[in-house]
Amino acid sequence: MSGTRSARGRGDERRFGGAGVSAFGEMLVAGLGVAVLALPLVTLAPAIAAGVRHLDAHLDHEQDSVRRLASLGIRAIRSGWWFGLVSSVVIGLLLLNTIGGMQGLLPGGTVLAVVSGVLAALVAVATLRTAALWRPDARWSESWRAGRNLVLDDPIGDVFVLIGLGVAVTVVWMLPPLIVIAPGLIVVSLVAAERRRTSSG
Repeated sequence: MSGTRSARGRGDERRFGGAGVSAFGEMLVAGLGVAVLALPLVTLAPAIAAGVRHLDAHLDHEQDSVRRLASLGIRAIRSGWWFGLVSSVVIGLLLLNTIGGMQGLLPGGTVLAVVSGVLAALVAVATLRTAALWRPDARWSESWRAGRNLVLDDPIGDVFVLIGLGVAVTVVWMLPPLIVIAPGLIVVSLVAAERRRTSSG
């Protein structure tokens, strides 16, 4: 069955313009799925985790239906809602400190803004790398320890993730309605970082 599906998928990719076009379509699907799952905002990290698993399955010619994406999202949110909440609060507070420091509203001014901004970026990257490591049978606490370590152990992967974040933010800034597919850009950067790391390891 899987062999038939893979063969059919490869045939469809040739027909519609190649694997790149197919992967682009799945990026859009993942982006929309993550956007819907992340509507409460504190569920963003689990939603990203489901999006990464979905794109991974597509690239590996495995089952990648929208129903499976939704199922993965629900499982990730049920087990990791607390992680999404904590990470969102921490990043939010650091960003508020950054803004307050830049505007001179908090003691420390520019120094506080720079330190808070760097910490916010580090926590965001660690959170996203944790999401990329999550599996349905994994504990979020274990994924967090591994993701946190990757921030130091895989700086090139961190650059991939930061570029994905930067592009997503720029796209939304230029055209706000694209916020519904911007998460797909982050998902792609995470998948690229993980595949590079595992292939080189």
